[in-house]
Amino acid sequence: MKTARLSFPSKYFIGPGILEKGLKECPSLGKKAIILTGKKWAIESGVRDRVGDLLRKLGIEVNFLSGISPNPDHTEIDDLAHQVRKVSPDFLVALGGGSVLDATKAISLVARTGGKIWDFIINRPKNIKAHPIVAIPTVAASGSEFDGAAVINNREIKAKMPIGYPELVPKISIVDPELHTSLSLYQTAIGCVDIFCQFFEPYIMGEGEFPISEHISLMGMKRVVEICPEVLRDPRNVDLRGELAYLASLSMSGLGRVGRGGKFSMHWLEHVLSGHYPEIPHAQGLASLLVSYTKFFIKIKPEVFKKIAKTLINFDDPTDLPEFFYSWLNQIGVAKSLRELGVSPDSIETMTDDVIRYYAWEPGKLVSAPIPMGREDIIKIYQSAL
Repeated sequence: MKTARLSFPSKYFIGPGILEKGLKECPSLGKKAIILTGKKWAIESGVRDRVGDLLRKLGIEVNFLSGISPNPDHTEIDDLAHQVRKVSPDFLVALGGGSVLDATKAISLVARTGGKIWDFIINRPKNIKAHPIVAIPTVAASGSEFDGAAVINNREIKAKMPIGYPELVPKISIVDPELHTSLSLYQTAIGCVDIFCQFFEPYIMGEGEFPISEHISLMGMKRVVEICPEVLRDPRNVDLRGELAYLASLSMSGLGRVGRGGKFSMHWLEHVLSGHYPEIPHAQGLASLLVSYTKFFIKIKPEVFKKIAKTLINFDDPTDLPEFFYSWLNQIGVAKSLRELGVSPDSIETMTDDVIRYYAWEPGKLVSAPIPMGREDIIKIYQSAL
């Protein structure tokens, strides 16, 4: 059994209509807030104003900061942190999808500690401060409401890198599936892929046996595969939306990794992919890599994939899994090759070099992969996904 450390400092609220009840905890964080959002949905839907009105009724001064980009660049984070610093809030409210939640974490760090976000990513200083965060996800996907990590782009060097501190874990997380019912079918589908991969990757990267944790991971994968087509047929079903949202949080809770470890090596390949091609949504990148990634690892860890195959398709032979994954991705409308996403074959070797540059402890071994994964292996995964 591998050792594990878990921390659940968030006050976590989940369920249809839970928004108002969750916001009632906010006065414990202070009297002045900034609500951060993306460019459109939170504003046009009226949700941003609704959250603002509810906070004002609690005696909280509300400011708005909108326009966070998908896959936000480090310069955008620094600029927004400067604006936050001028307001000097007591806490920040992240209202949006994974990019908004990640950006808010990074902004809270830079606004309180000073400096530039890319320096934190490269140097990893230990003594930091951050504004308290209230996370209100409007998409079931990244599970960012349940952890202290964020991923930020650097378009100048075509890099996309994570940063993480315990101080960045939201103090309050409010997961109201009623906010998810107007989400587009495409965003819903790629969100499901993100959740699936957050169970799948650490499971295959984990070592040894620890049945209860394995059960969490395997059942998480199974339910995402089952629920996704149902939600796409009935997108206003808050019970299905609620279960999907809980699966997103659970996938990043660490519970499925207790006793076995395991991290996210396909995520690192995707981070480099969308670092080079920032117009590609993160979860679409994962969808486009899933089959080729499975074909590579299925030969190396067949016993683990037998358990996945037994759980997902009730069959002991894992060689059918790549075809099953492609069929599922096609069913939910996200089975796109890298070439279809605009990726040039000429960029494969450069991306591979960046995977090794940014995510390797030592030559030939990815930072999150106990299994050696050399340059030629990474090239094959990318090429197979074209």
